[in-house]
Amino acid sequence: MRHIICIALLIPTILFANTPSNTIAEVVKIRGEATQLSPGARLARVVILGDKFVEDTSILTGAKSFIKIKLIDNSEINLGPESKIVISEMKKNSVGIISLLKGRIRTEVEKDSAKPNSNKFFVKTRTAALGVRGTDFQTIYNPENKMTSLLTYRGEVAMAKVDETTYKNLEESKVLTVERDELTKVPEIKKAKIKQFDEIEELNKVLKSKGAVLVPSGQNAFSSDSLKKTSLPVKISPVQLEALYKNQDFQEKSVSNLNLQSATDAIFKPTLKVANQVAPAEGLYNEKTGDFAPKAGGFIDLNTGLYVAPTNDAKLDAKSGVYVASKIGDIDADTGQYIAPKGLILDAKKGFILAEGEGDSKVEKRPELLALRQDLNHSIAKDIVVGGLEEEAEKSFNINEKFIRDRVSFSLWTMNQNITANKNSNNASFLELNSSGSVRFQFEWQMATNNRFSPLVGIDYGIVKFKDQAIKGVTQASDKLLGLSYGIQYAATKNINFYSKLGLHQEHYLDQTASGNNAYTLRKVVLTRLSLGANAEFWRLKKWSMDGSAGGVFTFRKGINNLVIHEGAGVILELLPKYKLSEQKWLGLGIKIENQFQRVASSVGVNRQDRNTGGVELKYISDF
Repeated sequence: MRHIICIALLIPTILFANTPSNTIAEVVKIRGEATQLSPGARLARVVILGDKFVEDTSILTGAKSFIKIKLIDNSEINLGPESKIVISEMKKNSVGIISLLKGRIRTEVEKDSAKPNSNKFFVKTRTAALGVRGTDFQTIYNPENKMTSLLTYRGEVAMAKVDETTYKNLEESKVLTVERDELTKVPEIKKAKIKQFDEIEELNKVLKSKGAVLVPSGQNAFSSDSLKKTSLPVKISPVQLEALYKNQDFQEKSVSNLNLQSATDAIFKPTLKVANQVAPAEGLYNEKTGDFAPKAGGFIDLNTGLYVAPTNDAKLDAKSGVYVASKIGDIDADTGQYIAPKGLILDAKKGFILAEGEGDSKVEKRPELLALRQDLNHSIAKDIVVGGLEEEAEKSFNINEKFIRDRVSFSLWTMNQNITANKNSNNASFLELNSSGSVRFQFEWQMATNNRFSPLVGIDYGIVKFKDQAIKGVTQASDKLLGLSYGIQYAATKNINFYSKLGLHQEHYLDQTASGNNAYTLRKVVLTRLSLGANAEFWRLKKWSMDGSAGGVFTFRKGINNLVIHEGAGVILELLPKYKLSEQKWLGLGIKIENQFQRVASSVGVNRQDRNTGGVELKYISDF
């Protein structure tokens, strides 16, 4: 009898819990597996076609699964594979709220004709708030990197970053309450949810803030913890846009049956109208204000939510207003899935990494893979969008990354040069000359290779004029000096290189023309010079670093008529603080010293000559 009474008491509760007045959504299509957890329930149950949901129901899809939900206001939500949402609040005649906890949703909303400029419902994630009016759009949220990505197909969606404080304000807190069981009347402590803030009011404030943007049709914007505010909207690849738009059911393909199509060879007729882009097509980043827009024409990765922008060598298509990406990967023409270049994987936190099996031994044979990885991590603006992972970057460094690129450097060396003859001699007359306003321009090219040895080519041009030469009875025919060198560099470690250079260099030498007085001529002589040394980066702090170089110089005997320059030696020292302008460019300002000595024999006699050169060096370094 007692059991019958209990069942009788429970029947009304069950019936009223599923009455049409309490339901806010219905499942109209399903593929694969999905589960729902109703408010107050302890166990999730399988979703079937025709199921109805109440407020605060969480819905989770499995791998390669999909579910389509129709809301009471006739809006539709498509939930993609391995995704989770909570329909927090939904009323027929008021604003609704959907929380995207992970994965992808595709939403189609009918505009309210009575209030066309008001938000019909909100979508919120951990890092973004979206205000939806009448539109068709796709949202991705990846909890690993806290990346929220929005792509609008039709209409426009308001988007703004949600910081941690605001997110906590939007969340519900739990308090302990004491309730009695309806049947046994036994007191039971339960956790009840209460809202600290009016969630709709808070979301409206966020979307009216200065950092909010309107994302129009055919454009993408994203938000993450590392960005100061939501990125400015940019056009994505037209090829991927069309494929994603047509793939409403989030179909996926395995690697074996992909129909790859690059952005360069696509022949199709666009069906979507793409709005004009306000941000520059080449992209921008203002570190002070936080304004950020990637280069237009890239691909969206559906798993990580990251936007892969075209690389620096991409060409602008004037008709579409986007750069045509040729090296950043491909997409599946049927589903819109992004496929990374062979040998690379796009990780949510680390950016592009080597695929399993592409270890150091294989990279030795394919150094271009490392170069591509670096280019692509630059294209996704990893440090800006996801955040720099310095320690991890140090661990993943491969020695081949030092020479997979061509590196050129240009330097301007403002120097003072001092030449002395017979400095330590008691038998010959002493002479000292000092230059005025001397300068030397230098260019060096470190060629890209696929091993630790890199060829070096250098050229320098100097102007050296001595201010007191006329007073001291010295004539100078020319103040222009030229030098050419060719050599090789060996990458010993990440920070240390050894080099060897052989070159032809012009220098001034004193040719004594008369005995017993200071009668000299400054002769310009080309000597063969061998340089051996090492350079290293021995300090780094964020964008600043310190380079040092030390080497020995050896010159070979050279005779011109009555003038003979004997073998000589010297040292070169350089200390160069550098500032990192970008991933592949540096600017340095430091000190450089070069000292040499030789024995010089003329028709009058033999004397030792010392040449001391030193000054400030400005250097620009760039990798290609």
